[in-house]
Amino acid sequence: MLRHAARHPISDPERPELAELTGEGRKHAVAFGAGLAGFARVRIFHSPVLRCRQTAECIALGGTRAGAGVEIAGARPELGIDFIRDLKEAGRLSELHRDHFVRLWFEGAVPPGVADPIPELAARKLAFVRARLGEIAGASGTLDLHVSHDWNILALREHLVGVRHEEAGWLAFLDGLTFRPCGPGLRAVYRRQARVI
Repeated sequence: MLRHAARHPISDPERPELAELTGEGRKHAVAFGAGLAGFARVRIFHSPVLRCRQTAECIALGGTRAGAGVEIAGARPELGIDFIRDLKEAGRLSELHRDHFVRLWFEGAVPPGVADPIPELAARKLAFVRARLGEIAGASGTLDLHVSHDWNILALREHLVGVRHEEAGWLAFLDGLTFRPCGPGLRAVYRRQARVI
């Protein structure tokens, strides 16, 4: 699960879905896709938000050019911002608290009417990942990519792997988590830190 590529600034916090990829973001996503050479089959799922679709398309272009068998599997709400219940208030609080908004949210100080509590968000996102992994179980040379948003991945990175953004830094574009089956569970990895769920 990875964050979309570089986007233009969000000019309207009530309409964050309007920000598209920059030219540099497109270029980096194509280069990311070129690194998929060697995979026989790559499925790319993405958030319904435009910049995530654009990222998926650019990754697919780079992967196809590199000889990977790439399929854009389409938009999935589980990868989007479905956890935000009140976009206006979430935008206001995010502007007011800046990066600290995430800490307030993670610690339950944001009302559930604004954004879902982290355990609920994590359970939904993880169920989606598990279901997709179940579809490709045992298939060698297969990779699923899930193009999503920083808040989703920050939440999973902390809740599942124990990596706080105050310590690791904000999530970069095209950065994310990996998941792979591990016995009856999943191994969630962020860089060199891992935890079996």
